[in-house]
Amino acid sequence: MRRFILIRLAAALPTLLGMSLVAFFIVALAPGDPVLMELRSMGIVPKAEEIEAIRAGYGFDKPLALRYLDWLGRAVRLDFGISISTGRPVIDEIALYLPATLLLALSGLCGAIAISLALGVLAALSGRGVRAVLRLGTILLVSVPAFWLALLLIHAFVLHLGWARLLGGGSLRDLVLPALTLSLAGGAALGRFVFERVRAEQSEDYVRLAIAKGIGPLGILAGHIAPRVIGPLVTSWTMTFGSLLGGSVIVEAVFSWPGLGQLILQSIAERDFPVIQAYLVLMGLIFVTTSLVADIVVVLADPQLRRQVSHD
Repeated sequence: MRRFILIRLAAALPTLLGMSLVAFFIVALAPGDPVLMELRSMGIVPKAEEIEAIRAGYGFDKPLALRYLDWLGRAVRLDFGISISTGRPVIDEIALYLPATLLLALSGLCGAIAISLALGVLAALSGRGVRAVLRLGTILLVSVPAFWLALLLIHAFVLHLGWARLLGGGSLRDLVLPALTLSLAGGAALGRFVFERVRAEQSEDYVRLAIAKGIGPLGILAGHIAPRVIGPLVTSWTMTFGSLLGGSVIVEAVFSWPGLGQLILQSIAERDFPVIQAYLVLMGLIFVTTSLVADIVVVLADPQLRRQVSHD
């Protein structure tokens, strides 16, 4: 297993390097001078030599290739420089907003798992008519954009019922609606996967044998099918968590949730290049990490693959 993990880590290095290239050059080549924009927003009209001195302090006066190598050397040590907007280390800015995003993503994942299991199991144990209704509802939830679903929830629970508030301070009460927004779309997509896995197992011989022994549908599902499908499900949950972390930007903006979504939108508006670059690298690292964890889970859950990896 150790050798398998090392091989997967080695295979991930080119991906991470490519992500770092994209993160650096897509921001570095963007139009606009962040230093000049920040000074003007503060009402300061600096002299040319002062602008050059500030640009040199941020390293903007160096050739692009040297700037990338210098940035990459610092990035591997989690040193992404200083935020142009706040003057604080970028890693401190990320650390300030990251816990709220992690809490939102974890809450959305838990909700998505619960919804997916309920939808998938219900569809697998129900008749054709119920499955058709559930399939239609799943398609609608997956197709609706996150921001539109968020607006629907705001209209229903904030404006109409008054059960929630829109502008909160990041409390658990304020977490309910953004987490529900992420849970509905993610749960609908995962529910289809649960249904397909359960239906595939229902046609296996061991299920027919269990039926012949008089075991009920729930007993078969819990005692026979669940152990066989839990590995692929955990893999899909792991990948979904990475997607929720990266896809929560719009939801955080709509609900004013104080997470990385707020930070990155503010940084884009203010041309805070160091923060934008750090965010892009962080999202890439999260996706690579979740992919690695998913691969490990697949091996651990499949005895045949585990034996093959052990022999290799």
